[in-house]
Amino acid sequence: MKNILKRLLIAMLFLSGIINCHASTNTFNREELENYGVRKEWKITDNNIQNVLKTPAVDSSEKIYDYANLLTEDEENNLKERINEFIEKSKMDIAIVTTDFSYSSDSENENYAADFYDYNDFGMDFENTSGVLFLRNANSEDPYYDMYTFGNAQLYFDQARYDNILDGIYDLIHSGQYLEGFKNFVGETERYISMGKPKEMDNYYVDKEGYLQKYPETYHIPWGIALISSSVITLVAMLILIKKNRMVKKATQATQYLQKESINITNRKDIFITSHTTSYTESSSSGSGGGFSSHGGSSGGGHSSGGGRHG
Repeated sequence: MKNILKRLLIAMLFLSGIINCHASTNTFNREELENYGVRKEWKITDNNIQNVLKTPAVDSSEKIYDYANLLTEDEENNLKERINEFIEKSKMDIAIVTTDFSYSSDSENENYAADFYDYNDFGMDFENTSGVLFLRNANSEDPYYDMYTFGNAQLYFDQARYDNILDGIYDLIHSGQYLEGFKNFVGETERYISMGKPKEMDNYYVDKEGYLQKYPETYHIPWGIALISSSVITLVAMLILIKKNRMVKKATQATQYLQKESINITNRKDIFITSHTTSYTESSSSGSGGGFSSHGGSSGGGHSSGGGRHG
């Protein structure tokens, strides 16, 4: 009888493990990899070597890195299919990362996310290493999540779009419905990219270091207004001259043109009509303006983020 109960218990535990099993995330030892596994053009220096070494080295083709064990294996496979659709349609990379560590400021989460993207091979197959990373820190004391954009992906998201995406999945993430929350995130991110750049981002580009920069603004005289203005001024000048000529009294005798003492006839009239057009270029300072900016990671590369949410 005891053996039967024991076997049943083992079978129940086995089935429970199958139902709730989590997929493992492959992580490699950076010290065993060439250039510590960093294939991008970032320089590894004394200032960032510790950041490189503490950043998980992963296979960028997996796309889902569930260190906090928030998804089952079946859920990961489901989400991976949706991610592949995103990559095919958007022509940008994407990664979903979950972790669980204590932090004292939101910037620690951002630094972790930026290093994760920069020191692995994300975006390598896309223009300007463009892509998106979603980070969920499932720390029990202060859970947190945010989205981070890299390369040209930054151009498709203003603050309103970031807010709509992050606020839209809050209830799902907060309640632990991670599969639906992550799929919703991927879907909304794809939708905004398909809509094209927000109008206010038309004046921005991403430089080779990954930072948002504003195009120089060139100012031109509006030629239509200039033409109308010059025509009006000319017409007014002509009317004044005509009026003055009409006010001169006609002479009837030749002596009226002469002075008895002497003859000193002087007739001098200068009419100068000119037009001056100025065109100049105003260059922006390093970084960007207008409320949009990139943040630098330890690699020296830029990225943008949505501001993050706690809960």
